[in-house]
Amino acid sequence: MISYCERDAPGWFAEPLNTVSGFAYFIAAWQAWRQLERRRWREHWDLHALAGLVALVGLASVLWHASGIGWLHWLDRVVVAVLVLLYWHVFLVRVTQLRPIGLALAWLLTVTGLVAVYLPLSAAWAGSTLLYAPLLFLLLVGMVMAARIDRRLARDLLLSSTLFLLAMFVRALDQLLCDWVIVGTHWLWHLLTAGLLFVLVDAMIRHVRLREARVDDDAG
Repeated sequence: MISYCERDAPGWFAEPLNTVSGFAYFIAAWQAWRQLERRRWREHWDLHALAGLVALVGLASVLWHASGIGWLHWLDRVVVAVLVLLYWHVFLVRVTQLRPIGLALAWLLTVTGLVAVYLPLSAAWAGSTLLYAPLLFLLLVGMVMAARIDRRLARDLLLSSTLFLLAMFVRALDQLLCDWVIVGTHWLWHLLTAGLLFVLVDAMIRHVRLREARVDDDAG
């Protein structure tokens, strides 16, 4: 079982700070959800799904850290992976507006790039934290792609990348500083990643609204 500095015994509620900090994802999801128009959920199903997945990340995180049950850790990872993949798909469809052939090619390049980044890191000294580097790679690629389309979105992706770098740093420190900081630093990972997920979903909602407003103006 993967251990965190705060957990010094098996069983339930051995990580109170890590567990409570997981509720930050619910706050992020709620703040994103309340910006969405309920009557347009069919048109914006993908945006609603992103906000819902942020809440699921929170649920999986809280359950995993509260219980320490091994399979819940994998559930946590699966939910995060689904959120990342859906966000990237929404980005390709909503922001770059690729056609089916271009979209398929973009996904082929994405998978190739992620594998190329992930494989050298799988046996790296930094352990599980460095394995999140492919997600940082996606953020940076998205920032470059968005720069010519929506500068505000590109700036938000830059902010998210910065938050993610900081989050990876504090996550890596959890075990390293365990002798000095008995509660660890993993709870800061939750707060920072909840913040970056809100920035990402909020940025996508804003982009979609601005693009729709431009289309309406052109039609008028």
